[in-house]
Amino acid sequence: MKTNHLFPFFALIIASSIWGLNNSVMKIALLTVPVFSLALIRFTVASLILFPFVKNKLKFEKKDIPLIILAGLFAVTLNISFFFFGIRLTSALNAGIIGAAIPIFTLLAAKFFLKDSLTFKLIFGGILGFLGIGIIIGKDLFTTGLSFSPLGDILILSATLCFVASEITGKKLSTKYNSFALTYVWFLIGAITFIPGAIYEYMQNPGWINNLQTSSFIGIFYGIFLSSLTAYSLWQWGLSKVPASRVGFFFYLDPVVSTIGAVLILSEKITWPFILGAFCVFMGIFIAEGRLPYHHAQEHIKENFKEK
Repeated sequence: MKTNHLFPFFALIIASSIWGLNNSVMKIALLTVPVFSLALIRFTVASLILFPFVKNKLKFEKKDIPLIILAGLFAVTLNISFFFFGIRLTSALNAGIIGAAIPIFTLLAAKFFLKDSLTFKLIFGGILGFLGIGIIIGKDLFTTGLSFSPLGDILILSATLCFVASEITGKKLSTKYNSFALTYVWFLIGAITFIPGAIYEYMQNPGWINNLQTSSFIGIFYGIFLSSLTAYSLWQWGLSKVPASRVGFFFYLDPVVSTIGAVLILSEKITWPFILGAFCVFMGIFIAEGRLPYHHAQEHIKENFKEK
């Protein structure tokens, strides 16, 4: 495959990695900044920065405007709201388990709504990637157990489904319009819809602004310039170049990066189960994307099935 054909995959890898670390950063920031206020600051500033670069590209057909608004509500307003509230109420372990289901939801949605084909390499790569996720999550299950937080888990699941919904609707739009222009519109939709919640939070606790710490500003900076501007732009551009059924596999990077973030931020140790799980994750991605000679593996598996 030519180098320029690899750029969309690199873009998706970078975006997914940023979002993987986002869990830890936002969880710390939300200790001092209210949910809707953090979301409002993040997407208002991000949309203002992005506007000069897309102001001449904001031309959309009237018939697509409802779909653009719907995608924006799914991608930003609902996804971020559910995620912020959920990550405050549940553990990172639970969120990781739920987030691991994103590729499955994406595959099913792409199959039924976009009529994408499910090839052997996609299925085999997905299974291998999911095995890696299971190994990474399993090491924590054996040591700490799985805490039960139904409300937080439901909110994280809702955020997951909203992101998949935005991915499917955004796929149709991103092939027709400039991906950065779409990203700007969705940021603007998010910023506008977060205003009522931010006003309510300020009325309830106007003193939160005086309690900001260094971690608060780091979270705000990370949310604006990395999670929003960089990750959303790269993701939408990559999504426009890659079949939707393949995009979901890049979510397997999230728990890997999240673990690395936990090591750097929380001083946790990388164990052999993590290394093995990470290896399976990347092997699953490489096989699903055709980077390895999966045909040999395919024939080997077929022979094993015949023997059984």
